[in-house]
This record gives sequence, C-alpha cells and structure tokens, in this order.
Amino acid sequence: MKIISEIKTQFLGLNSDQKKSLTRICLTLFSLFFSYPLIRATSTALFLEVFKAKSTPQVWVYSVITLSFAIVIFNKFQVKHSVHKLYATVSILSFVLFVLFNHFVVQGFEYWVYPLFVWKEVYIVLCVHMALGYMNSILDYETAKIIYGPLGAIGSIGSILGGQVTSLLTKSFVFFSDVGNLASINLMGALLVLISAFIFFEQKEFVLKEDKAKHKKDSPLKSIYEVRYYVCGIATLVILTQFCINLANFKFNVEFEKFVFGEVEKASYLGRLYSIISTVSLLIQIFVIPILFKLVKNSRIHFIIPVIYMSFFVFSLIGGSNGLLPVAAMFVLYKGFDYSIFSAAKEMLYFPLDAKQKYGAKYIVDMVVYRFSKGLISFILIFVQSIVFVESLLAICLILWLLILIPLFNLQSKLIADDK
Repeated sequence: MKIISEIKTQFLGLNSDQKKSLTRICLTLFSLFFSYPLIRATSTALFLEVFKAKSTPQVWVYSVITLSFAIVIFNKFQVKHSVHKLYATVSILSFVLFVLFNHFVVQGFEYWVYPLFVWKEVYIVLCVHMALGYMNSILDYETAKIIYGPLGAIGSIGSILGGQVTSLLTKSFVFFSDVGNLASINLMGALLVLISAFIFFEQKEFVLKEDKAKHKKDSPLKSIYEVRYYVCGIATLVILTQFCINLANFKFNVEFEKFVFGEVEKASYLGRLYSIISTVSLLIQIFVIPILFKLVKNSRIHFIIPVIYMSFFVFSLIGGSNGLLPVAAMFVLYKGFDYSIFSAAKEMLYFPLDAKQKYGAKYIVDMVVYRFSKGLISFILIFVQSIVFVESLLAICLILWLLILIPLFNLQSKLIADDK
C-alpha cells in the first residue's frame, strides 16, 4: 500500500502541462491502436486475396524500404519543425493515401492493394513512435517508470476494442460488395488516424533543440554517433527478442496443427488464445509494471525476462509429450511479456540519452531494426523449418540475450557517469 501511495503522490505531483500532454498522448495512442486492427485486417485480407501469401516476403521488404525513406525525411525536418506538425502531416497524408488506394481498389484496380498494405505498415510505426518519443522527452526517468504500464494498458484496450469492432463489422457490414465492405472498414480506421492528429495537437509546439555543443545543429540520426555502441546494444537486444518470439510462434504453429483440426476449431482456439495474451498483457501493464518498476532496477528486470523465457522454453520441451498446453503457455507468456514488461523496460533504456538522441535511437531501433528482425527470422524460416533447428536457434538466442545485457548496462553506466 505504501508503494501504491507513493505512485499516486508522484503522479499527482506532475505539473498541469505534463498532465495535459500525457492525456493527449494516452488518447492519441488509444485512437491509433483502435485504428490499426481495422486497417491491418482489411488490408491484409485484400492483399492475400489478390497477391497470395507467397508475396508477403516481398511486400515486407518494400515496407521496410518505404519506412527507411520516411525516417530519412523525418530526420531532416525534425530539427526545424515540431513533433506535432510532423505527426499531423503523417496523419493527414495517411488519410489521403488510404482514401485514394481504397478508391482505386473498389474501382477494380487490384494492384493498388500493394501500396495499401505497405503504408499500413508505415503509418503505425511513425505515429506511435512520434508520440512515445515526445513522451520520453517531457518526462523524467522516475515518472516514466510509473507511466509506461498504464499507458500501455490504454493502448491494449484500444487494440482489443478495435479487434472486436473489426470482427463485428466484417460479419455484419453488407452494404457493398466484399471489396467495398472491406474498403469502407479500412476508411473508418483511416478516419481515426486523422482524428488522432487533432487529439495530439498542442498549442505549445515541441521542436527538438539541443544545448550540447557537440551536436547542437545535428539531426537526430547524426546525434547518436557518439553513443553508437550503446544504440547498437539496444538494437542487438531487440533483434534477439524478436527472434525468440517468432521462433516460439513458429514452434506453436507446428504443434497447433498436430492437435487442433478443422477451420472452425482452429479459429475458435486462436480467438481464445489471443484474448488470453491480451488479457495477460493488460493485467501486467495495470497491476505489475508500476509497482515492479518502482521496486526493482531496470537492469535487473532486463535480466529477469530472459530467465523466465528460458524456464518456459524448458517447460515446453519437457512437457511437449503432454499435448499443446506447454507450448501454448510458452507462446502466451512470450507475447504477453513482449507487449508489456519488455516493451516498458526497453523504453527505459533510452533515458540516458538526450532528446535528439532518443529520437535518433528510436528511428533506428524501434522503426527499422524491429521490423527488419521480424522479417529476417520469418525469411529464414521459409527455408529451414526443422523443429530441431527452431528449438536450437531459440536456445542460442535466449543465451545471447542474457549475454548482451552485460556490455549493454556497462555502456549505460558509463553514459550516466559521463553525463554527471
């Protein structure tokens, strides 16, 4: 109770500007995560219908390339223009593009599904990380530790509701043809993206400025040169975590096919499973993260996560003969932790950096490396699908995950000491 009281006092101690900004950020993230299932589900369904599943590796590559170009552009403009103007630009541009792409698709020009799929991968990354980057810049370390859990919970609620609405609309929306119905639902998501720009807007604009002489006039990407080894450490950590999660996902899919038969049964089982994942993530974000981050150092939390992952991996190996449950439990924990504890703990790694470096590091790690690592392991699994290979690589990644934390936190300690 004492810890909860301290958290409440700390939160109430925020000044009015911080409270207003946090409220806008929370509502913005809620709108974004509500919009994403509407846009993702419809765009993916249209893409798979037109180009089939074998084309997904190619479209992923184009998504990463498009995102990389967007980052280069943002890197140049962010020094002169406010985060809120850039966010509004992306939101308005996204709305216009979604309207155009869906219009052409409905008119029968099916190849416009391709850029529709690409941009839905780009807009969510740009908007979410602009909002989070802004929050990192206006909060101190101690305040951030109590904010990330509830903030993530708000995003999870938006995502859950968006998924439910998407499912409801796809079954009951019968005003147009199948393509027209999907396009209409897609545009509802696009409208939410546009609305989020008005929510995120603030009269007091936030333009990245830096007092340090070393990179006073540098762009966010250029400013991270002096902390490149630390940023590379965070990037390596993200690569390993995404490898682990996607390998666990593949292992689950293999076992899933052995024990669950029929489309209806599979859909029902997966529906329950993803609801459990969302619930686990939500409960951790609300009840665990604020207290855990208050009591335990971030470095220790980072070491605890792969140890727990290892325990569930061993459990899946030992209990593999007992059916699907051990593997499903591992998959649920991996996903639930990634969306909650790991996501929050990773954000805390950016706090030793200054404002420009935080944005530059997030450009590299959260936008490019995160997407690249998921695509890379998926590409590898196209050619090598042996379960022995999957389990061996998963074990190696878990061990490397633990090992990379040692030099990473040594570099962090040095950064903090140099800043003092």
